[in-house]
Amino acid sequence: MRLPWYIAALGAALVWGLHYPLIDRALKHISAFSVLFLTAVGVIALAPFYYQRLALDYATLKTLPGGARLQVLAIALTSVAGSLLLFVSIQDKNATLASLIEISYPLFVALFAYAVFGERALTPGVLAGGVLIFAGVALIVARNP
Repeated sequence: MRLPWYIAALGAALVWGLHYPLIDRALKHISAFSVLFLTAVGVIALAPFYYQRLALDYATLKTLPGGARLQVLAIALTSVAGSLLLFVSIQDKNATLASLIEISYPLFVALFAYAVFGERALTPGVLAGGVLIFAGVALIVARNP
């Protein structure tokens, strides 16, 4: 049985809702790199159970053209960079305010999906929502320098 996509998305929001305060608390005691390492431990621990899938994916990755391979490998760089920037934000302020600013990322998803992959998800409603999100971000930053 598979969960409907919107239930899975809500579940992810619930988990991230717990994850961010845990990161906030951890950063008060250990370094950002150690927190980043801990976020990877679960994946590393599961890797042996997915060895065959990883091997197949590695074989596929080797056959991709250079540009497509680079896009897939960029996941590692963007994941580390995004996590570290988030950790800096949480460390300098707190998990609540950092997450309220970071929640603007769907706008950048739409922008990069269009700019990099030509996906056209920008509609007048999406743009209006984006304006409201950035207005909220501006309000939060203005009230919490």
